[in-house]
Amino acid sequence: MTLETKRLYLRPWEEGDEEALYQLAKDPEVGPDCGWKPHKDREESRYVLRRLLMNQYTWAIVEKDSGNVVGDISLMPHGTSSHTENEAQREIGFWLGRPYWGRGYMPEACRRLMDYAFGELNCELLWCGHHVDNQKSHRVQEKCGFHYHHREEEHYFAQLGIRRSGIVNRITREEWAEQKKQG
Repeated sequence: MTLETKRLYLRPWEEGDEEALYQLAKDPEVGPDCGWKPHKDREESRYVLRRLLMNQYTWAIVEKDSGNVVGDISLMPHGTSSHTENEAQREIGFWLGRPYWGRGYMPEACRRLMDYAFGELNCELLWCGHHVDNQKSHRVQEKCGFHYHHREEEHYFAQLGIRRSGIVNRITREEWAEQKKQG
């Protein structure tokens, strides 16, 4: 299923997206903020694409004007997220390639996914998190109406071999509806 915003398409990842994924994910400024190492080669990107991204709850974020893949966003169901408590809850996760930072793409994509989750999937609650030093993700979540729920101390990121504290935020369907009314 493809979702659309004013400037973006959120579409399923496809065979053939390996090169675009590699070009974005090899950047040392992108992956570590999300808890993964920069991709070392195209083969790693191909593996990640096929094993982790090509599923029913993850979308490539694509610029309408250029057709370029610019990032990734997911709506993880219960059982794939450590935060959800039941089937009526989902977790949003995202990352954006550095050439596309500062354009407002991620709040735009995130809001569209929130509309889909609350409006079409009838979710009651959405979770979203970031490590304490990731101010870019914090800002996106804040712009989208997520608010602080709790702090996770010393979460272990196995791929990076480090521990980081994280902030877990959430928004309810009622809060989202109120936000939509206010424009």
